[in-house]
Amino acid sequence: MIIYGRLLSTFTRRTLIWATLQDRGFEHRPIQVVGEEFEDLIKVHPGGRVPAVELPDGTVLVDSAAIIDYLEFSAPIDMRLMPQDELSRRQAAALFGHATAGAEKATAHFYETNRRPEPYRWAEWADRLARQVGGSLDVLEAACPDAGFYGGTAPNGVDVGVVPLVDFIEMTNPALMGDGRPKLKALAARANALPAFEKWHPKHM
Repeated sequence: MIIYGRLLSTFTRRTLIWATLQDRGFEHRPIQVVGEEFEDLIKVHPGGRVPAVELPDGTVLVDSAAIIDYLEFSAPIDMRLMPQDELSRRQAAALFGHATAGAEKATAHFYETNRRPEPYRWAEWADRLARQVGGSLDVLEAACPDAGFYGGTAPNGVDVGVVPLVDFIEMTNPALMGDGRPKLKALAARANALPAFEKWHPKHM
């Protein structure tokens, strides 16, 4: 299995952490979505996005939701990262969805405020994106445990969704995190002390 994408991408990083926590064998190829490597990327994923995962049989999965779906349902039950009972799984999926929404809007905010040339930036749009990120973070902060992880004594899929989001914001625009979300910052610190999270931290780019 080959996982394509760089570590600053929250979606690539969650895929790498998920596969690592499941003790999967894989190769990581840190291909970029910009610059000269884009031409190589579209040979793997014609849409030019990351992550992309190439399976041993040649199948290429795109979009982290589809990739994680594959990882979950091809893993033994004791290696799966989402709860197996219906109620707990639904609650975890709801939080994972907020992490995904926050990551999408945080990425869009990054491109609007960091990548787009300054004369063409749309301040009202950036403000809307920041508000959307904040809404997701508020939900995740309210549900965040004071100790341990969303998964209890060990991380589960919610942690794998949330921690890359927090780290991405802290690295690209800490103002989006603000001062009012201490539990999320503490959770990220606890998770990043674990090898599966630390190995794929964007500081290693």
